[in-house]
Amino acid sequence: MAFSSKKPFLNADEAASALGVEVQTIYAYVSRGLLHSESGGNKDRSKRYRREDIEQLLLRREERSQPGKTAKAALSLGQPVLESSITLLGENSLFYRGKDVLELSENRSFEDIACLLWEAEDTNPFESDWPILSEECNKILKLLEGRPILDISRILLPFLEYENAKAFRKDPKTFRKTSSSILRYLTLFSSGKTRSSGKIAETLLSSWNPSIRKENTNFLSKLKLLEAALILSADHELNVSSFTARCVASSEASLYQVVLAGLAALSGPKHGLLTEKAILLLSQASGNKKKDKQLLEEKLRNGENIPGFGHPLYKKGDPRGRKLIHMVERFFQEDPDVQLYLQFLKQIEELLEDYATIDAGLALVSKSLKLPKGAGIGIFAIGRTAGWLAHAMEQYDSGNLIRPRAKYIGNLPQE
Repeated sequence: MAFSSKKPFLNADEAASALGVEVQTIYAYVSRGLLHSESGGNKDRSKRYRREDIEQLLLRREERSQPGKTAKAALSLGQPVLESSITLLGENSLFYRGKDVLELSENRSFEDIACLLWEAEDTNPFESDWPILSEECNKILKLLEGRPILDISRILLPFLEYENAKAFRKDPKTFRKTSSSILRYLTLFSSGKTRSSGKIAETLLSSWNPSIRKENTNFLSKLKLLEAALILSADHELNVSSFTARCVASSEASLYQVVLAGLAALSGPKHGLLTEKAILLLSQASGNKKKDKQLLEEKLRNGENIPGFGHPLYKKGDPRGRKLIHMVERFFQEDPDVQLYLQFLKQIEELLEDYATIDAGLALVSKSLKLPKGAGIGIFAIGRTAGWLAHAMEQYDSGNLIRPRAKYIGNLPQE
């Protein structure tokens, strides 16, 4: 079912060739509603056809000939199973609502991106004041001091949901206001602060590394780097945590419960915890190329995976990881420690003949900004929460309950 070309649209001849039919059949598919055509923008008024639609037709054909096979494959990086207008993955980039994320990460705030994902740019929910943690919540937070951000969030979010009866109203304005509050609550949990009045990235940076003062000449570049890390973490289509969030939202559970579900999925070693593993790996870099090579080879001989490298959806490398590495290279040219980390990442890339993912990028950001333990997963969790909330709102709007079927392979009942 693969096409040699990855262009998003095909002309009639290309569509016919891909489907193995005559061009006239393509026109018949359009008239029967099986294909959608649109103007190709040419003087001859020729039509063009979406590659995804052609793939779906091929998928249906295969499903008819081999029932169940395509459904099974779809759950593991296979064909799309849900419609979404949030994120589009490209070969070397990705897009939020049709806008290039790599460009957004350079010149927009994380709040801007959350509003873009939630389609709330005209009614910015972040213009309201930050939520204030209650006395009871602060007591619990003090008891949890030193615990990982994911633990703190999963314990306190249900408590905050109970305190916020308005969060159960189901209208777009309430959804967006509740979403902004949840993001800010997670920021307070991660920063250890009880209140704030600034931007999310600035709140985190000032807490995680108090030595970085606003008056420092490099403050803005470091803030921009953290902002970019949050933005690039915000969404990545139907990854395991976002799909989990959508499943929970499809039952019409609250946004708080959606985020709790997302955090549970993020906590797994095959998802969010890869960032923490990549940070630990970077911490082992010595700066001695020979020793570092021996360290990496030893891990490979022991059957260990090298975290933060190789993404199945990007043959030429994860653009998010590449973007963060390029920003670090730009902002920390004179920092010897950062140069050591960059050299180590380059060694891994050459040894594995593979590219850094966002996990390696977030690890590099954490080490370059000298952030405390747990900050890496904190960035990922806060950033990705914006995406989970967008998926939840989209799922609420669809009104559909996600309920796939399972192919039974167990013992058959006795007669």
